[in-house]
Amino acid sequence: MKKPILILITIAAIVAAGCKKSNNDPSPGSSDSYLPVTSGSTWTYNDAVNGASETATVKMTGTKATFNGKTYYSMTEVSPSKGTQTGYFYADNHSYSLRGYSAAAGGLTIEIQLGNDEQAVGYSWTTTPTDDGNVVGIPAKMINTIKEKGVSKTVNGKSYSDVIHTHISLQYDLGAGYDEYATYEVYLAKGVGMIETDTNIPGGIQEKQTLKSYTIK
Repeated sequence: MKKPILILITIAAIVAAGCKKSNNDPSPGSSDSYLPVTSGSTWTYNDAVNGASETATVKMTGTKATFNGKTYYSMTEVSPSKGTQTGYFYADNHSYSLRGYSAAAGGLTIEIQLGNDEQAVGYSWTTTPTDDGNVVGIPAKMINTIKEKGVSKTVNGKSYSDVIHTHISLQYDLGAGYDEYATYEVYLAKGVGMIETDTNIPGGIQEKQTLKSYTIK
């Protein structure tokens, strides 16, 4: 069976998705959140894909969107290769995720779990990358595991404390049971947000996004 289309699930891979928007300005407490979603907050990343690097800037727009009865916060990402794109963060009930339309995944709307600040190291939960659980007709799932919590991590020369590290295993069932197809490492720092994401698709895409600067409003 033909392998499913590569899924590059990082900030750099998501573009605009249909939604119900509101002009309400989100104002959750940023100091306690591992993914601040306050309007006007910005993050600038170095985005390295298979050895080629560029700078990508993410900014919270101050609008909200509703998907499956849950409230998400809209953000834009600007980079030289992709221009301006839109994606959505979920930050509620101690859970954090990223949702958006992925051109790299054949035009599907993808959601990836970024972490859970209520659970201990070793906690694992299973989700699907799409609303119907399939990618180009193939059953898919993600096994998310908290690998580290409350640790320090240095990114681009800056040390961040109180970091949660989540490992994500993307698996497909091609007919003989689920097998791992790609892995993702996500690092969230309390009061800062995502400081690093690493994508590993063996024989395909290797991507590392690292935080260069940020402003939390």
